[in-house]
Amino acid sequence: MDEKDLKQINDMFAHHVGIVVEDFQQKLDIVVEGHQVLNEKIDCVQDGLTGLTTRVDRIELTTLKLEKGQERLEKGQERLEKRQENLENRQERLEKRQENLENRQENLENRQERMENRQTNLEKEVINLREDLSKKIDNVASEIAAHRADTESHISSQPPLQRGR
Repeated sequence: MDEKDLKQINDMFAHHVGIVVEDFQQKLDIVVEGHQVLNEKIDCVQDGLTGLTTRVDRIELTTLKLEKGQERLEKGQERLEKRQENLENRQERLEKRQENLENRQENLENRQERMENRQTNLEKEVINLREDLSKKIDNVASEIAAHRADTESHISSQPPLQRGR
């Protein structure tokens, strides 16, 4: 083996290494290109994620607002239910009072009817008593008139001296 052979082996080795390096460079370029594509895709995904994150944040804010609104509505509904219950209780008490007043009115009407009947009966009694009294007065008057006439006739039939006594 001489120098020429060594140079030839060296050249072949250099040529072979050059081919391998070139092949490796092509593969490395492909890998770099793939990394660039992946990097662009990752950037797109990150942009999409950023957009989605923004949308999710808005949805969460909207959800929080809706929950707060729902809480206010529930509290309002509770207040309305309590007011309705109070109003129903008041209505029930008013209905009982109305029933009591109607019963009292009915009792008063019955008492008024009894009093009117009693008044009618008393008026009839007064009329009957007046008629009886009128008859009795007329009888007494006629008895007095008869007694007077009798007394006058008795006095006029006696002598005048006895009259003065």
